Amino acid sequence: MSTTKYLSCSSDNENNTEDILVIVPDIVNNSLFDTEITCEKIHMLLKKKSLIITDASKKHTAKCWKRFAFPAATNKDGDVIKIFHSFVSCQTCFTTYSFKSNSTTLMNGHKCNDSSFSSSVINSQNHSQSLKQSNIFSYTSKTVQSVKLKECEKNKIKKLQAEWVCTNIRPFSVVDDSGLRSLVQECISLGAKYGNICVDDVLYSRFSISSHIAGLADECRAKVRQELIEPLENQAVTVCPDLWTDPYRQISYLGISVCFTNDKYQFITYDLCCAPFTENDKKAPSIIAAIKKALEPFGITDLTKVNFVSDRGANFVKALKPYSTTNCVAHRLNNIVKVGFYQTKKKRKNNKIDSPEIFEIICSSDSENDTDCSGDEDRESSEANDKHLGDNKSVGRATSSCILDYSTIKLSEIPSSALNILKTIVSCKLVVRYIKKNGLNKLIQDHGGLAIVQSTIVRWISLISLLESIKQSYKQPFKQVLVIIQKGKTPSLHLVTIVILTLRQALESYSSLIEYNKNYEIDQSSEDLSENEDEYVEEEEGMHFFRLRIHHLLHSVFKLEPIHLAATLLHPRYRLLKKCSLYEVRECHLYIRQRMAQIKSMKTNKSTSDISEKHSSTVNNETLNEPVKKKSKRFGEDFETGNVSDEFDNEYDDELHKYLEQRIDTESIDDNPLSFWYQNRLTYPILSQLARSIYSIPASTANVERTFSGSGMMINSRRTRLNPEQINNAMFSRSVKKNE
Repeated sequence: MSTTKYLSCSSDNENNTEDILVIVPDIVNNSLFDTEITCEKIHMLLKKKSLIITDASKKHTAKCWKRFAFPAATNKDGDVIKIFHSFVSCQTCFTTYSFKSNSTTLMNGHKCNDSSFSSSVINSQNHSQSLKQSNIFSYTSKTVQSVKLKECEKNKIKKLQAEWVCTNIRPFSVVDDSGLRSLVQECISLGAKYGNICVDDVLYSRFSISSHIAGLADECRAKVRQELIEPLENQAVTVCPDLWTDPYRQISYLGISVCFTNDKYQFITYDLCCAPFTENDKKAPSIIAAIKKALEPFGITDLTKVNFVSDRGANFVKALKPYSTTNCVAHRLNNIVKVGFYQTKKKRKNNKIDSPEIFEIICSSDSENDTDCSGDEDRESSEANDKHLGDNKSVGRATSSCILDYSTIKLSEIPSSALNILKTIVSCKLVVRYIKKNGLNKLIQDHGGLAIVQSTIVRWISLISLLESIKQSYKQPFKQVLVIIQKGKTPSLHLVTIVILTLRQALESYSSLIEYNKNYEIDQSSEDLSENEDEYVEEEEGMHFFRLRIHHLLHSVFKLEPIHLAATLLHPRYRLLKKCSLYEVRECHLYIRQRMAQIKSMKTNKSTSDISEKHSSTVNNETLNEPVKKKSKRFGEDFETGNVSDEFDNEYDDELHKYLEQRIDTESIDDNPLSFWYQNRLTYPILSQLARSIYSIPASTANVERTFSGSGMMINSRRTRLNPEQINNAMFSRSVKKNE
């Protein structure tokens, strides 16, 4: 049987003392001396007035001690018999925190959750202060503010970061990683809530994180699958597949990126997979089977509802032949450059070159004289080649000064001046390989030379970057347009027509090439151009040959497809298709009208099927069983033109005419054409849907190439045992996170 003790809950201010007499059973008093005292137990006893809160403001000068103090127990005479220095309690709401670490962080960040309760031990000034907004350490606030740390604290953090980078061989950029900073910020917020906690109670092991990535990827797949439902119904989804082999384990991967425009006309891309290619071979049937298997988790089962963009590899061309496929423009331009400089053969084994010879090739400035000494011989060789090729087929759109088709000239028939340039390209390749292998960039810079820097945007720019050592002016147009059409976050198909016509015009003559470099120079300022204007006075004979060869290849190899022209026309800034031939304009209009008719037919069939389903439910079985009467055929019906309105319906066909005649302020047009079509989707219901479908198609497969680059960063010499499925899950989760 328990007895009763009398405890006095007292609160001392500077000049007055107020006692509150509380009756406390023995069992409660005894429990206070147990070792299993918790914050929750003290909070409960304070609310029942079984404990008191002592005043600690005299010993502690921090502002937080005006609201917080130590809980304590008293006897019937009012004497304090136990002070719990391991806990601090709010004098307003009795919220109790652990104080074992002597940290005031939790007290500074406290916000009273029971503002209606008022204690007699707190004056009005302290009570109003307790209701103020919490500072940066408040775990209930999502906003954070900067604080000024002590110099010793800053130095300790700096030392820990430096030791981490050095000990674990991490790049210096890791300390600026946004993911790391988000993780640290969350840990700080948890510390503000729970106090000085152990890091092992917060961070998980590598095994837990590794197993969690698969679940995270499955959540992202469910999200993306839901996003793709509506675009699939409107044929506004494009799939970009490609194959890649990692350089360490030689495992083949199938990479697939998807581009689509949602119902708000936003262009969105995801890297759906970079999964191991497990088929027996890389022939067309195996490739299409692997693509179907990879797309199935995302709800893409009918490939006729999606567009495809891929390179012109024979296996992909054959695999995607039954479907709507557009070729990658970047790969096509790269092939034109390679063919133009006769670089299409397989790579040979590297020849052994001594360091002094390599150094002489790079730093010597006498190489220019080597090409000038045989000028007469080059001219004779060039004239002989021109005479030999006099019967070659001419290019229809070549310039008047060039009647030969330079694209058909064989390597054995090129002039010696052009042959010297090819030797230079081969030498540059050997130099770069040797320098990268032996790390000679620092040695070159110490002797006043320029270090070799290769472009890393995507792999097909590497050859064009090598041409920089030959002539800046010939490389610049291709490099610039390749960067332009490799947009990953906005539509790019409308730029194909502009890019090809611009290249054709720039390479038409040497003067037009100079004009292009002056108008679109990236690396040099206008002042540098005026200073170096003399070097553009005369075109080198060898480069004259290659300029005409690439110019002819741009006409003979690259053909602007109707979908390229349509994408350009549907951009309000380029809708008149200037600089396109009349035949191309008519072909584009015909293509758009056909696509509009298909969209109209799909909508009609959908509405008809909906009506028929409703109607079939009301028709009785007898009516359904009656045979349909066959309509007699009219003589000559096969030769009739048919209803013209079926082909060119005024209601829908006028959308194209109305769009072309509409007055539009081009200065107010956004670079992204989808913005215009979203604003005018009610004015042009059919044409806007067509624009949405066409602009879901990217000009290149740059997105999937970037996926391979990211996978290559994950697979390095220290991570060769990484599970390929883990790479697939990580790259996909990364893609979804970057789009949030």
